[in-house]
Amino acid sequence: MPDSLLDCREARAGDLQRAETCIDLSAPKSEAYATWQEAEARANLYRFLSTAYLQPPQGDLVRQILDEDFLSSLCTLFSDRALATLRSLPAMADPEKDLPSLRQEYMDLFAVPTGRYVTPFEDVYRGKTPDGTPERGPLMGERAIAVRRLYRAAGAEMDSECKELPTHIGVELAFMGFLCEQQAAALRAGLQAAAVESETSASANWLGYRRLQIIFLQRHLNDWFPRLSEVIQTYATTPLYRGLALLTEDFLAWDAACLAAETPFDRDAAPQTSDGLQ
Repeated sequence: MPDSLLDCREARAGDLQRAETCIDLSAPKSEAYATWQEAEARANLYRFLSTAYLQPPQGDLVRQILDEDFLSSLCTLFSDRALATLRSLPAMADPEKDLPSLRQEYMDLFAVPTGRYVTPFEDVYRGKTPDGTPERGPLMGERAIAVRRLYRAAGAEMDSECKELPTHIGVELAFMGFLCEQQAAALRAGLQAAAVESETSASANWLGYRRLQIIFLQRHLNDWFPRLSEVIQTYATTPLYRGLALLTEDFLAWDAACLAAETPFDRDAAPQTSDGLQ
């Protein structure tokens, strides 16, 4: 039975904090990227980012981002530009008082197709004319077909409560979280089966999920999110979503580089992943 791609829950600042304490950038990548703890930490971060684009901000998220000690602890994970932008969010004596305006910012950028709407869908940013010139692409076109194929290849399905299209940035980030969760589960199963014949199968399984992560980052997220981030920088009126976009861009680039450098190429280890697009 396919697993749920989205749980549509409230964004929890603790997800980001757990990821920050579990991902060790100083560890050798061959070790850091082969543990279930690492995969689970990356899943937490992807889920956090996913929900930030799928739901208006909650009070605990705002309070966490306004905490200077917390921001300082993220310096090992993210660039100065992302953290400097978040730090420029004015200090709030009462975050709950300013929460309505931040929630309106979310609606303007990601929910209501009016003047400041950034159209957060891969299809829109990857359209091309017959001669290859970039143009605004149609929703539910070939890119949506491509990502749906990858979702099915991984055994994921859209949550019935999620009303967004499969190419929404929040859904694509949730898919990466799902892949990391599946990788973590396979690694734990491999440890439990270390002394029996199923060990080899478990190892191939987790490598397959990691290969899918590389494919999705290279063919999809890292190929279009930087352009969405640029639009967010233009239309956001507060530092919150400008900073979150830069943070997302940093993490996607770093994660793709680490995965590509440390994952062996093994066609037999990865599920069928052809999406028909290059």
